[in-house]
Amino acid sequence: MKLLKESAAISLKLLKIMLPISILVKVAGHLGIIDLVAKGISPLMGFVGLSGELGIVWATAMVTNIYGGLLVLFTMTQNNVFTVAEITIVASLMLFAHSLPVELKVIGETGAKTSKILAIRVLCAIIAGAFLNFIFKVFNMYQETAVFRFTVKESKPGVLNWISGEVRKYLTIFMIIFVLLAVMEVLKRIGVIDWINRKFSPVMSFMGIDPGLSLTCIVGLTMGISYGSGLIIRETKGGKYSPRDLFLVAVFMSLCHALIEDTLLMVPIGAKMVGIFWARIVFAVIFTLVFNKIMPRESKQEAVEGIHS
Repeated sequence: MKLLKESAAISLKLLKIMLPISILVKVAGHLGIIDLVAKGISPLMGFVGLSGELGIVWATAMVTNIYGGLLVLFTMTQNNVFTVAEITIVASLMLFAHSLPVELKVIGETGAKTSKILAIRVLCAIIAGAFLNFIFKVFNMYQETAVFRFTVKESKPGVLNWISGEVRKYLTIFMIIFVLLAVMEVLKRIGVIDWINRKFSPVMSFMGIDPGLSLTCIVGLTMGISYGSGLIIRETKGGKYSPRDLFLVAVFMSLCHALIEDTLLMVPIGAKMVGIFWARIVFAVIFTLVFNKIMPRESKQEAVEGIHS
């Protein structure tokens, strides 16, 4: 019963965060805000070796989600030809920065300032994209024409269909969180969580994160930011971890989450693993290390307040 109440409490908190944002995103799509975002980032696309028109793909993914970006990209392939390098780079951009309205609001509940995480995600995407573009050009890699191995189906129009989809999504979130908490409780009792923390301790310590947050990072890496953040929100209640640790986890998880699902989404469009898997891990670690270095250690609370200011 306690587990059910805790799952409901976390799910309700996420619902209060995500539902209003989902509604605003839906309205934004009808008001043409995505087009405005695309125009704003169009000049940046040349910096990462892409045409300005691909800006709308990234803009759509940032404002809505990866599926929205893929739908726009698939539509563009009807009249355009893209190289594997271009597809890999735009896929990398989408994976570093997507679903920003919802994910930023969710990650903000962990204590991290959303404006900082937004800047980190967009900056990391651009730097990673520019790096991949440089490597691909210097070594003349992936210049062949990309071939889509699947088609993206557009969701059915209409408010009722949208509402139905949202209800299914939130019910799924509740069920997954319930299962996660139940599994974590079992793993805690049989000592598996302690074992995981010990095994991942060197990696977590290397990034400056409390090893006790290993399982939370693993959940974020494999399942996504909503579930990982849900566990972080739970951890913040007990005050067991410092705001500094929680901020570093937020940075890492914002840049590198749902690795399995996201990677599987991008492989069929011709994107290469170097951009959609390895680049995410490497740049997430680098950015986390950077913030670990620039955040003073003598007063963790003051360090986080400085980051949030």
